[in-house]
Amino acid sequence: MKRVYIDFEMNMPSVRNKRDMLNADIIAIGAIQYDTDTGNIEEFKSLIKPVTNQEIYPHIEELTHIKQDDVKDAPTYEEVMRKFKKWLGTFSQIEGIYTFGNLDLTCFNNTDKKSAQKNNHPRFINNIKGLFVDIKDKYLECGIKCMNYVSLKNLLECANVEFKGDAHDPLYDAYNLYVLDEVLEKNEGIRDILIIKDFIRPPFIILNENLEKVFDEYTNIYYKNPKEASKFDISIEVIKTVYLYLESINNIDIYNIDIIRDISRKMDTIDKLKDIRTGHFYILENVYFDMKDLIDDLMLYKLKQEEYVEEINSIINLFSDDLKYEEIEFDYILEKSC
Repeated sequence: MKRVYIDFEMNMPSVRNKRDMLNADIIAIGAIQYDTDTGNIEEFKSLIKPVTNQEIYPHIEELTHIKQDDVKDAPTYEEVMRKFKKWLGTFSQIEGIYTFGNLDLTCFNNTDKKSAQKNNHPRFINNIKGLFVDIKDKYLECGIKCMNYVSLKNLLECANVEFKGDAHDPLYDAYNLYVLDEVLEKNEGIRDILIIKDFIRPPFIILNENLEKVFDEYTNIYYKNPKEASKFDISIEVIKTVYLYLESINNIDIYNIDIIRDISRKMDTIDKLKDIRTGHFYILENVYFDMKDLIDDLMLYKLKQEEYVEEINSIINLFSDDLKYEEIEFDYILEKSC
């Protein structure tokens, strides 16, 4: 089987609204084809003459280093796509065509449609559209929520992998996407780091000033020697921070739907943390499900303000009981970052 990693460079205004997306043109393609049986890698790269807007926007030229003269004599979209589909080979042997986010597929679909209408050629995307896989969606299922808002380069840095080549070169971007997929698929420890990283942000790092420091200490040890890295300290800091967060939402306005939704999003992050298999993250399981029930009741307006306060205090007390049962001194946890 083969995996294909693809990246497009697009010509579009700096402000992206729906109309801009429809009018965007693909001006370059880069792709890596990885054979899972042999380990061989094949490359595909080409400039593409814009289908509609022939003028390259200045910010696109600065970003991609693709100039007006480069695309003026470039092959047409139709020519490039015929070569690309031949390069892909037998579609049944393709495990997936991977992108980073859905922007590439959206622009591919729009450019394909415009070119087909303008030049009366078949839609090239039709029989491969079902093969596309968004890397972000793939690893969101593994709990890595931060995949949703950080760049490919930042993710590789989190995985302690050097970004190869120049960003916004479509072939280098495709290759680095392949590298990221390989690292995340084979390395549970890196996936755990990305899950925890999603927690290392406000309000949590404000509630516990020691949280970010301990996370950095853990990752530095892990990158040097994963076998020596213990999740004990970072899991303790996360647990402590969750406790402090619960205390901080003791007196919220339960009729403010934005506040409730924000708490729900915070619980989504905790949902992923509780499933990390080493350290003490498992202790978060009960508090997560208790909070989920409470949020559901709040969404349905089943509680009054005083009932909410009673419920949240009960959850905090049960959380404390869980810590005592696991023989984790809660006073020690609170003092640890003082």
